[in-house]
Amino acid sequence: MKISEEEYKLAKEAHVANCTGGSIHEINMICASIVGSHMLWTSLVRSNVVKKDSFIPEFLIYVVPVLACLTIASDYASWITIGMATSSLFFYSSSAATTTTQRVTKTKSEYKPYLTVYRAGTMILTCIAILAVDFQFFPRRFAKVETFGTSLMDIGVGSFVFSSGVVASRAYIHQGSTTLNIRQSLLKSLRSAFPILVLGFARLFLTKSVNYQEHNSEYGLHWNFFFTLGFLPPFVTLLGFLRSRWLSFSMLGLLVACGYETALLGYGLQDWILNAPRVDLISANKEGICSFAGYLSIFLFGLECGSMIFKKDESKNRNRQYVLLIRLFIFSSAMWIAFGIWNYFYFSPEAYVSRRLANLPYIFWVISFNLSLLSLLVLVELQIGLENRGPPMLDAINTNGLFTFLLANVLTGTINLSMRTLYANTLTSSLVNILYMLIVTFVPWIMWRRYKIRVKF
Repeated sequence: MKISEEEYKLAKEAHVANCTGGSIHEINMICASIVGSHMLWTSLVRSNVVKKDSFIPEFLIYVVPVLACLTIASDYASWITIGMATSSLFFYSSSAATTTTQRVTKTKSEYKPYLTVYRAGTMILTCIAILAVDFQFFPRRFAKVETFGTSLMDIGVGSFVFSSGVVASRAYIHQGSTTLNIRQSLLKSLRSAFPILVLGFARLFLTKSVNYQEHNSEYGLHWNFFFTLGFLPPFVTLLGFLRSRWLSFSMLGLLVACGYETALLGYGLQDWILNAPRVDLISANKEGICSFAGYLSIFLFGLECGSMIFKKDESKNRNRQYVLLIRLFIFSSAMWIAFGIWNYFYFSPEAYVSRRLANLPYIFWVISFNLSLLSLLVLVELQIGLENRGPPMLDAINTNGLFTFLLANVLTGTINLSMRTLYANTLTSSLVNILYMLIVTFVPWIMWRRYKIRVKF
């Protein structure tokens, strides 16, 4: 049956509308495949089964299992994760005797391989999801929830902001020790934000000009995720001066989150976001504008996590990592407890997790999830980790992270405009998504590994 372009656009929009999400346990198990993949790759390298600098093994270990867990093998994600972890233990135990002497010392560099795996792993998850969601073989429970609920793509958005905060912490940590005043720092942050805001306007122009399908309840009529990312630096710079004098990043994040939640539930902001008509520029983009407060809080908590990771310590590297592991575990446990307390005392359909609102329970969930994932990766590195910069493919993705994300968005738009993804069969869908991820991962690999190109925004 042939349908017009306008009918197909409406079908695509309906395809991602009114999704209710899935369970947090399933989301955790799918994302744990990142840890399982890293354990497997590390064990295979240590036992000399694969070469450390080979692209294809890394693609097969880090990308294909995650893609399978998100699509054709979504019902068996737990078994895939457990299978990779078990296999890694087998290879590691068989090679332990021959590699013991190689683990006596660790590099004294400040480079942190677990951070590379964390950032690149979540980037791979995000890149897979933004295209796969347009195909039928991507389960609806993984797509972004309409209003209240939890899903894989919902945690992906928050994780992107949190990880950005972790990496940005190196600049903000030293903000108080520099001679720049608030005006100079604000101008500097605006310059760094400008390219990202340009990308936001470019995306807005392109999607409107080609009549690309949109989900207006996600951010609004004109707002998009690049605007959220672009406005974070100047706001954090302003709050950073408060932090340097009185408050930690986590306290600032908690104050922003609690203040925003009070406005949502106590002063009618939530009802306005969900039900008010779009009559002007502000109300037309009410979701994106208001949820910015929640993402700002997440970013601030990411800065706090980053300050823990990059804190200067004169103790031995291995002891420092054990201390970091304990701190991350305590921090994540506190966030999970806070999340549980909120759900126990305030549980109702109107007070549950909402990525659309970026409310307090969503903030708790994002922070606790990311801290737990980081804790597991630190633990893996302590037990079976390798020296130097970690997996080369992930290092390349991490080095050009925002470029990789932009490349994935451009390819996603190109594929959607060149084929009717909604009606592709499973075989076609699998081949397209594998080829897409090959490009998304191989381009950064070539840029960094061969030409040492780092694209800065």
